[in-house]
Amino acid sequence: MLSMPDDLLVDSYEKAIALNLCPQFINLLEKEIKRRSIHLKSCGSQTSYNENESQSIH
Repeated sequence: MLSMPDDLLVDSYEKAIALNLCPQFINLLEKEIKRRSIHLKSCGSQTSYNENESQSIH
């Protein structure tokens, strides 16, 4: 996952949740998002990310 761009990682995470994919896969994506210090915030029905905010992953 090191070669995956941040925006693709976040998009994959959002789609995995929307499609109710395997919880272990979602957890793997969450761990990588946290490792990269990417912070997600809720925007209506979509989730977006901002690396400079101090909110936790939803």
